[in-house]
Amino acid sequence: MTNEAEGEDGPVVCPVCGADFESVSLHDEGLMVNLLDNDRYRRVCFQPVSDDDGTPLIRFFHHTHEQSGTDQPGTAGGRVP
Repeated sequence: MTNEAEGEDGPVVCPVCGADFESVSLHDEGLMVNLLDNDRYRRVCFQPVSDDDGTPLIRFFHHTHEQSGTDQPGTAGGRVP
């Protein structure tokens, strides 16, 4: 896993759901996601990307419970139920 700090080239909101996110990470090999009873994150959105050499990667956008708007159905972007 590669941690990626958001800078001038990175998105300011999640390109998948349109909500704010706490952090982003890039993954270039196997991964597992389990958010059941997770105290920190409610949702992780996935975006397929590639590096400068064309190597396929998956970018994870980590959303906290507050950022996911768990008190109301849907999301800030209105795209994810």
